[in-house]
Amino acid sequence: MKKTLSIAIAMAVAGMSSVASAENPMGLEFGADVALTSNYVFRGFSESGEEPSIQGTFSASHGSGIYASLFAASVDNGGYYVGSPTEVTYTLGWGGDVGPVGLDLGLNQYTYPGHVSPDPDTTEFFIGVSKDFGVLSAGLSYAYADDWYNLGDNSYWNLSAEAPVGDFTVFGHYGYTDRDDGAASVNTGEYSDWLIGVSTELGGFGFALTFTDTDDAEDVNATNEDYTAFTISKSL
Repeated sequence: MKKTLSIAIAMAVAGMSSVASAENPMGLEFGADVALTSNYVFRGFSESGEEPSIQGTFSASHGSGIYASLFAASVDNGGYYVGSPTEVTYTLGWGGDVGPVGLDLGLNQYTYPGHVSPDPDTTEFFIGVSKDFGVLSAGLSYAYADDWYNLGDNSYWNLSAEAPVGDFTVFGHYGYTDRDDGAASVNTGEYSDWLIGVSTELGGFGFALTFTDTDDAEDVNATNEDYTAFTISKSL
């Protein structure tokens, strides 16, 4: 999951279980989780070649709102990430309440150790707002990279929501990608992706089932497919 800790992006990815944390006297909190998903899907596309992906997250946060995280996942090294079987994403940000809404801003650094040319490593800046309405929580985020995976500048808008239903949480998102100035005309364009899912916890494990689809994905040099993914996660 190329992930951030913002509600807008966290709900959109896979409905993972909450990261466990333990506060120390310095006001720091640390957490970690591991997950196994049947298909690592990000913004409408499979990052794992429609194969299972093992994932792990380590996070640290301070009472001031500053946080950092490291996310690692197995990816399809026969696809765009030739030579790299692993994605490692570093996130640094700040989150807190500003008036009636939650604010989250920071950057993601996506890396693929061992990759071959062209260089897919990408720096992305993001900002998001969220609001808990009681019956549901909703968020809106915007992310921008001036050189998205060596394909030119890329903007991504994401509208997400989640709501508790008994012992389950129902969540979903709608995302919009606008890519310009690509290395080739086939890499420019725009498309939308959407996801709906349900998650729960049982016996200390998190379980999530998601369905994702896109429209006009061929405009950005990718297949237009829908994906169903099942994820099991565990906080450490």
